[in-house]
Amino acid sequence: MASSNKGVSIIRHRDLEPSWHVPGAKVGGTLRSLISWVGGPKGYVNSNPGTAVENNEIGVGLMYLPVGQQQEGLHYHTVTEIYLILKGFVEGKDGSGTNHRAGPMDCVYIPPGVPHGVRNCGLEDVELVWLHDGLERKGATVYCDTEEDVKNAPSKEPVKVVSLRDLEPFWGAPRAKEPEFLRWMVNWIGGPAGFENLNRGVAVESEKIALGLTVLYPGQKQVPHQHAVAEVYTILQGKALIKLDNKNQELGYLDAVYFPPGHIHSLRNIGPDPVYIMWTHGRASPQKGVGIYRL
Repeated sequence: MASSNKGVSIIRHRDLEPSWHVPGAKVGGTLRSLISWVGGPKGYVNSNPGTAVENNEIGVGLMYLPVGQQQEGLHYHTVTEIYLILKGFVEGKDGSGTNHRAGPMDCVYIPPGVPHGVRNCGLEDVELVWLHDGLERKGATVYCDTEEDVKNAPSKEPVKVVSLRDLEPFWGAPRAKEPEFLRWMVNWIGGPAGFENLNRGVAVESEKIALGLTVLYPGQKQVPHQHAVAEVYTILQGKALIKLDNKNQELGYLDAVYFPPGHIHSLRNIGPDPVYIMWTHGRASPQKGVGIYRL
């Protein structure tokens, strides 16, 4: 079970047993496994019920796709699906036959009803974060067995790819340029006008989910802060410390923390390398409800 404190939950990567339940996951050529840090309640997508945090807004998990493997054909969801590539390279297709390629720290945004699928096109295993901007009922995913299925899919919207290299680091958070609090942020997905968006004009806009990255330098810590929406942290590099019940808890690679709305929180870098913190919001953050900092 995830350890919890007043609604805050730490979800350890080591506690998440990989799931091999999706079509073709145990067949050579389409081998892949899934975990969930955050998922839906019974009847909804959640690869680790009983261990993952249950919520009513989003799904956050990881897919492991070994060398030479691909997803089983094109498929589509009733919700937006988002991939953030952590390791390796993938080539993807959408329902119109358009190809896209994505590598480390590239974000792939797939609207609801759009057929899609990715193939490991490199020489190392792929690790990618998958996110849903809503809850999807189990069994609602549709796999396209024929060209006719693809043609009749609900949406023809394009798949969007946003690369980290196109996102200018944001240093405008309180005390972000001061030693002790040195850090910068970007977001691949931010809100429309009136909502938080650190990379407006480049990031995808959504009212249902936000996805970003905080880079926290060695020996630095975040200014304690809170949000008006739920937030999920996932450690993508380095080691960080969080204090819960006056006890220090260490967070490492692929450990996650769920913060309910309004919970004041802060991480401290305790390693020799920058800490990469992927953050996900359960919906877009109103600009007036964002980052209430305790200076």
